[in-house]
Amino acid sequence: MKKKRDVPGGSGLGGVSARGVIPLRLSVANSAPSAPVYASTIDRIRQVAGELNRAEHRVAEAILADIDLATRTTTKQLAKRSGVSEPTVIRFARRVGCSGFTDLKRRLSQDFATARMFVFSDHAVISRDPEVVASQVYEATAQALAYSFAQRDPAALERAAAAIDAAQRVFCMGTGGSSANIAQEAENRLFRFDIRVSALIDSYRQLIAAATCTAQDVLLLFSVTGRPRALVDSASMAREAGAVVISVTRAGSPLAQASTILLPLDIPDNDQHFEIPNRSRYGQLYMMDCLATLVASRRQEQSAPKLRRLRATLLQLHGWTDQQPIGD
Repeated sequence: MKKKRDVPGGSGLGGVSARGVIPLRLSVANSAPSAPVYASTIDRIRQVAGELNRAEHRVAEAILADIDLATRTTTKQLAKRSGVSEPTVIRFARRVGCSGFTDLKRRLSQDFATARMFVFSDHAVISRDPEVVASQVYEATAQALAYSFAQRDPAALERAAAAIDAAQRVFCMGTGGSSANIAQEAENRLFRFDIRVSALIDSYRQLIAAATCTAQDVLLLFSVTGRPRALVDSASMAREAGAVVISVTRAGSPLAQASTILLPLDIPDNDQHFEIPNRSRYGQLYMMDCLATLVASRRQEQSAPKLRRLRATLLQLHGWTDQQPIGD
């Protein structure tokens, strides 16, 4: 019998060096859907950052600034570097689920070693071997999906689905690259559920649409960084008019702060090699599909008759085909 392997995944922090990139290792089958998933110690630190007091937060910042150094430092050294007392460092270790500072260093060391194995090595050299490339892309995809799953917020997804279900109009927006493509895919997913939805990827049209929003409208925004000016301005303008602004983006970013509902997504990527596809789009697609599925479950009764007519139209177009998605 083959031993079941964990899914390798990637993790990281906006603005933190490559030394802070820690992969995820989690078993999806054993994860409770409604419980938070901490796939690594670094993930746990990030999740509780908002709950820490000022002194503990300084310890977290010192660790995240250089994970490698944190695994080789002493309690006294870290306390001095953080500007706190040694007992504060120990309390911090226990806050993130460790028995003490030694246990915290051990877990960080394991995470860092795994990061070197799964994150750094596969991007060190761009191979010309199709088999190697296929393996590298597969691992990057698995990492992105695993990390997206770990960041999921079921309550936020439910609120977002309810807002879209009740909306008079939905505007899907993204700027450049994967975010623009996902915005268009969101339109493709939602229109079939009898929702008045439009995808806008031009910054001028985004601002114009936001200016026309009312409390009955919803903006669904996608951004890897959460910094594009047009999206942030559109979110702020629409929210001032009472519209619900849903953003799939990095927590703590300007776009996240301008949003009504945040679906957090922060996937580290390798920007040194432009040849390697950006894996953030896999996470965006995952979040969008979760949201679209929840919306579909809410509108099943009213959209089912139209979906049947849509299926009949496809049959007239090219005849019967097994397992054909509707409208894809």
